[in-house]
Amino acid sequence: MEQTGYVTEVNNGKIKVRVDRESACGGNCVSCKGCPADAIIVECDAPCGVKVGDLVKLTMPTKHFYFRAMLGYGIPVVFIIVGAVLGYTATKNDGASIIGAAAGLVLGLLVAKLLTPKKNKIDAEILDN
Repeated sequence: MEQTGYVTEVNNGKIKVRVDRESACGGNCVSCKGCPADAIIVECDAPCGVKVGDLVKLTMPTKHFYFRAMLGYGIPVVFIIVGAVLGYTATKNDGASIIGAAAGLVLGLLVAKLLTPKKNKIDAEILDN
């Protein structure tokens, strides 16, 4: 997975990079105002010679991207299903199934947050302007 962005801060061997998100329609949201096209700030290790304003390419290994997606989406979905099944099995009541699913969602999100690595595995490379 690759994105490009501009360095906004260099500090103690780390950089902060502003990455403009692209929407599914190609990122021209200013013209139609149909969806938000805000920027995110990504922090990673600084390559040698980088300075504020440089254009950099950020790269995250595909396996790390999919691992994080599985944590963020897969674990909560599994917990929702298990909570719904347990709620229904215990009481044979649809209301308990809904409550079990909601409890599973909350628990699944907490587990996903605890299992998510704190450090991003993102590499930065300076691009020629």
